[in-house]
Amino acid sequence: MLNGISIESFIAGFAYGGTTVLVGQPLETLKTLTQVSTTTSPNMLTTAKQLYSTSGIRGFYRGGTPLLLGGGLMRSAQFGFYQSVLPVLDDKFGKRDPQTYWLGCVNPHVVAAGWAGGIGRGLVEGPFEMVKVRRQIVSDWKFADVTKGFGVTVFRNSFLFSSFVIYMDVLKQQLARYDMTLSPFFTAGVCLDFALV
Repeated sequence: MLNGISIESFIAGFAYGGTTVLVGQPLETLKTLTQVSTTTSPNMLTTAKQLYSTSGIRGFYRGGTPLLLGGGLMRSAQFGFYQSVLPVLDDKFGKRDPQTYWLGCVNPHVVAAGWAGGIGRGLVEGPFEMVKVRRQIVSDWKFADVTKGFGVTVFRNSFLFSSFVIYMDVLKQQLARYDMTLSPFFTAGVCLDFALV
């Protein structure tokens, strides 16, 4: 930590974001092209064949450059803000006693820090997402357009990320209670699935 800022969380978030774009961008492009298709019943396989025949492999990554940078930055902000806000809340208001958690298991500091992480991600993601979609569908855009959908993006990210960290915290409490551990990958996957439900 550097003056209360979790540098490690910012770096880990950036690496996670970059990897997500490299692996997920082809499917994201196919999803977007299928959504905006004017054919009567578009499907991913037909869309993929058409995209490959017109643009090659590069077509699958169309719109990915903004997200490669933005994906790293948005996840860096998400985890970095969360890990930086949580200790500030604990220092300012005192570490919460589990007996005072909401519903007996939800730490209000985790909720607030989760919202902060979601806001941090939303502030970064909004402009990058708009540019990505416009490039995927090959549509012109102006700099003034980068704030379109901004409020929805910030709210969505805040809700989803706070849900994710609440599930992570509750699962951590339950595992500790039974002296159990799970791999971080499995734990995060399960908690993300619950957050998305």
